[in-house]
Amino acid sequence: MRAVILAAGDGGRLGVHTAAVPKPLISLAGRPIVDYTLSALHEAGVAEAVVVTGYREGQLVAALAASDYSPSLEFVSNPRFHQGASLSLRAARPHCGDEPFLLVMSDHLLSVELIGGLRKVEDAGRCFVAADFATRDHAYTEEATKLAVDGSGPDSLVTAIGKHLARWSALDTGAFLLTPEVWDAVDAAPEDCELSVIFSELAARRRLFAADVSGAFWYDIDTAADLAAASRLVRDHGRADGPHSTRPAFRP
Repeated sequence: MRAVILAAGDGGRLGVHTAAVPKPLISLAGRPIVDYTLSALHEAGVAEAVVVTGYREGQLVAALAASDYSPSLEFVSNPRFHQGASLSLRAARPHCGDEPFLLVMSDHLLSVELIGGLRKVEDAGRCFVAADFATRDHAYTEEATKLAVDGSGPDSLVTAIGKHLARWSALDTGAFLLTPEVWDAVDAAPEDCELSVIFSELAARRRLFAADVSGAFWYDIDTAADLAAASRLVRDHGRADGPHSTRPAFRP
């Protein structure tokens, strides 16, 4: 199984934190943000990852390439990183082959339990989003991408995805298991758009399903407040109910 990690954005909402360092390398409880995701992928048995770079890419590539990571890393550049995230996904396309792959965001803390939940459905031959049906406080859900889901179990169909849904039942954790049919949705969407446009197209075709990962730890880091909250979670809970590694902490 291969993963695609989108790591091209400039992290502008984090202000001074990204003035001199790319967002994936920001330190969180003594480890760069991206280290948590790489550790989770490794422990879930993912052997290869394609990292899409952009903002301060030389700094990011040098740091990751020098760290002897598993999964093994391949780097792809998105020079248009100031535009929509669809361009990062498009940049990864030639490296994805004809097999299913995982799509994750470098600014989401993801646990091995969450990645494992996606891997459990990899033989279904469908596109899945890791969906969290657990209750979260309003301050968190207000900014989160939401999912309207019809049905239950592996046949849970995602009928809509977006930040401003009037009715929804789960949160999009920012992790996906995708088959090559995602490229049909990419081709149907504008070249420069947000990922939610592409996944809305998949949902409209009734080809996006929800993998229930409720209870697995994850956290989306967009702002300085998110970074502080995530740091508290990791420090208070040690392994943050998921993101952990038996390997020495990576330091850029």
